[in-house]
Amino acid sequence: LGGQVAVRPAVARAVRRAVERLAELGAYVTETDPDLTDPVEAFHTLWFSGAARVTQHLGPRQREQLDPGLREICTQGARYSALDYLAAVDVRMDLGRRMGRFHDAYDLLVTPTLPLTAFEAGAEVPKGSGHRRWTGWTPFTYPFNMTQQPAASVPVGADADGLPIGLQLVAARHRDDLVLRAAHALYEAGAGSAGRPTPSGS
Repeated sequence: LGGQVAVRPAVARAVRRAVERLAELGAYVTETDPDLTDPVEAFHTLWFSGAARVTQHLGPRQREQLDPGLREICTQGARYSALDYLAAVDVRMDLGRRMGRFHDAYDLLVTPTLPLTAFEAGAEVPKGSGHRRWTGWTPFTYPFNMTQQPAASVPVGADADGLPIGLQLVAARHRDDLVLRAAHALYEAGAGSAGRPTPSGS
């Protein structure tokens, strides 16, 4: 994943410091990549068709009250065929198998929660990003919604503007205990204060 995503330097630094803290706490850390192909198109097929399904009972006036982005994906989702959906399920199953093999060797996968910090409210994507949908700026999280793996976001600092940075912990299916233990260890170790900018004038 990391090789496919441009992570902001402040985010990368804060996450690396937190990973180093995990190592200090006794975790065996190695840099690796699960070598996943971006499953965004399959995710869109599953997500958009699901949104179309849960909103199909709404009348025209109710649909007008939906968020414009949600209306768009519902319209798109209603156009997918059963074959489109089943092809997306195949991608989902293959992704699950790949991550299962990954977790045969590694207890946890650690990534940034997001490659960026917060942008303006009311926008689905950052201005000038070139992204159309929110999946463009959440590449580290939605794949694990597909695989149904437990994951948690832990605050690990802030950028120069004081905007929070998160680290994501992902474990194999049904290993919520590993995620919670590692998240608690980072929290207790004060990882959230790492890299916090010093207030000006102090």
